[in-house]
Amino acid sequence: MSHKSQETSWLFNEYYDRYDKWYLRNWNIRLSEHYCLRRLVGDRLVLDIGVGTGALAAGLKGLLVGVDPASKPLMIASRRGILAINAYGDSLPFKDNSFDYVIMTVTLCFLPDPLPVLREISRVLKPGGFHVNCFVPRNTNWGRHYLFLKHSGKSLFYKYAQFYTLREVLEMLSSVRLRYVDACSTLLYEPLKPPVVEYPAMGIIPSAGFVCVRSVKD
Repeated sequence: MSHKSQETSWLFNEYYDRYDKWYLRNWNIRLSEHYCLRRLVGDRLVLDIGVGTGALAAGLKGLLVGVDPASKPLMIASRRGILAINAYGDSLPFKDNSFDYVIMTVTLCFLPDPLPVLREISRVLKPGGFHVNCFVPRNTNWGRHYLFLKHSGKSLFYKYAQFYTLREVLEMLSSVRLRYVDACSTLLYEPLKPPVVEYPAMGIIPSAGFVCVRSVKD
């Protein structure tokens, strides 16, 4: 998250328990998304930006550091084995070339200005390190579903979200010198269908409601 995200960080600080319980209640979706992320993240030093309660990142291999401007969710993340640090994504308290992996899971959509955060990601990544960015593509059934929730006011969280297409995300990554390598996709069923645990598919599937894009710092 960035300093410009203060209008949303209060929301996650106030309603962190509600957000976390959504993932616990929809454990099928959480597992599908976690498996997708896990296929792209190795067992080294990992930084999660916008870690929240750690619902998606917990269980990844390696040492996991998580930052978030909302302090209360970090209490849960810490209990899940994550080294939790209260910080903003556009001003990371780490040296250059520190991490093997930097991940963001459903964080990009809550950044009013993503580029300063992506520049920081590029800065703290080691040369040859990977950034894994997981998001809901706007032009999918899941993206349209969340857009409906946003504009109808039926979602406490997504009314603050800005959704992007795959092309827009790749262009942002390229602008901070992060080169696309590969991807993993899941949530291939319709959003109003009963949720199931899906084994993720490597590559970009245009209809997938959750895509993790892996890029490298050359």
